[in-house]
Amino acid sequence: MLKSFIVPMAVACLCTVNPFAHAQAESNETEPINVMCPIGKEPVVPGAGTVEYKGKAIGLCCPGCGKQFLTWDGARKDEFVALAVAHNEPDHDRHAGGTTDAEPWTDSFSLDTCPVSGGKLGSMGDPVLKVYDGREVRFCCAGCIGKFEADQEGYWKAIDKQIVKDQIRYYPTETCIVSGEPLFENGEDIAANVVYGNRLVRLCCKMCEREFKADSKKFIDELDEVTADAQRTEYPLATCVVAGGALGSMGEPTEMVVAGRLMRFCCAGCEPKVKADPVKYIAEIDEAWQVQGKFMPTEREAHEGGRSHGDHDHGG
Repeated sequence: MLKSFIVPMAVACLCTVNPFAHAQAESNETEPINVMCPIGKEPVVPGAGTVEYKGKAIGLCCPGCGKQFLTWDGARKDEFVALAVAHNEPDHDRHAGGTTDAEPWTDSFSLDTCPVSGGKLGSMGDPVLKVYDGREVRFCCAGCIGKFEADQEGYWKAIDKQIVKDQIRYYPTETCIVSGEPLFENGEDIAANVVYGNRLVRLCCKMCEREFKADSKKFIDELDEVTADAQRTEYPLATCVVAGGALGSMGEPTEMVVAGRLMRFCCAGCEPKVKADPVKYIAEIDEAWQVQGKFMPTEREAHEGGRSHGDHDHGG
């Protein structure tokens, strides 16, 4: 009698538990797979809802982001889903409690004057190199460092303005490096000039600024490729800018982009010399281009609507 009583109870318990397990599984399928919104690059907000793609729930930071995500092509959406599932989406670690050991990217400080005194770098001996939040800056002497640190906001703003004016003449494309959208509309320059790690990057909108900063190294690499392709054909030197030897005399020339300028070398061993004294080699490249009548200092000026320090990033 006892045995016949226990068995039905066990069956009843199984029947009671299974529906709850099924309901929980359905709930899990609607949980977002991502921590960061693919559009806004901000943490997912539960109240913003989700959008479904191939059976996966994509979390958003605001309701309007779902429509924009669905306009992405399939390959881009698939890439985002794969990264999210692997917990490797941009900025995931920063907002999920993890850490990253990646070093901030910075280009060499390319201006030839001290940001504090205005004097020529090298006029008082070797320039003094300092790095702030991953971004390089050089001074004519150690005495200028304290003044700079007392008003970093003001000095960075002035530096960024000079960098935009200097590098815009070399900028290789009239489309946004992130979205591919045009930077000119009805003949008007509508780009946002962002200085990132001493490099000018021209973007079409705030949305692209967020996307750029979420994966800046990727877009800097793409910008370098576009720059090299644009300048390589008519490159003004047949010799290594550092060693002076004929390009190709030691095998395939190596290349790097500094301050928006392509530089070509006889070998990789010459590259560190440019990083140690960028102003010297930038001046040589500028002179060589100007002999050809190209990239003249007055050829292009930064438009007033462009942003520099207000949207600058030290490289981190």
